[in-house]
Parts: sequence; C-alpha cells; structure tokens
Amino acid sequence: MSTDAIFMDDNARPHRAQLLRSYLESETIPHVAWPARSPDLNPIEHVWDMLGRWIAGRSVPSGTLHELQQALLQEWALLLQQEINYTIASMPRRCKACISARGIIPVISV
Repeated sequence: MSTDAIFMDDNARPHRAQLLRSYLESETIPHVAWPARSPDLNPIEHVWDMLGRWIAGRSVPSGTLHELQQALLQEWALLLQQEINYTIASMPRRCKACISARGIIPVISV
C-alpha cells in the first residue's frame, strides 16, 4: 500500500475485530469508520452496481451460477481503471452530500 492509503471500515463485524484494530494501529494505517449501511459512501458498492448493470444489460442472460460467474469475470476484465478512479474521486462530493443530507461525518483515526 502507498503511504497515503486509508483503510475504510464499513462497520462489518470482521472490521471491528480487536486483532484488526491492533494491527492497523501498530502499522499506523489510518482508517475511516463509515456509518453502518451507507453504500453511498463505499466506492466498491458503485463498482458492483456498474457490474450489475452491465450483466443485466447483456443480450443473453446467465442461466446458471457458472455462467453468471463467467459473465462477471468477463465484465470485470473490461472494467477500466479510469472508471474506478472516477468513482474514488467522487468520494469528497458524496461525503459532503451525505453530511448535508444526514449530518453524518466519517471519522478518520490512526
């Protein structure tokens, strides 16, 4: 990880484990405690949404779990880094919108 990386904690149970908290602290990795159930603040949720729309828009829908897996792998391979970068770059705007709408402020700690 680069020195400016931040671990995003979405309040999932594994992210709250003391072992993980201790590790982040010992490695001085900053982390952001996001509000629970806030997919609008989680960049990967937007990537999953893109993939879901692409899968749903395919001319031949997946009929089996294996076909769905293959379709997801194909779409993932076509995903442009630029689209991921755009999603990440949109996060300050998304945070401001959430704060304005809900008064929620993510907390960054080291």
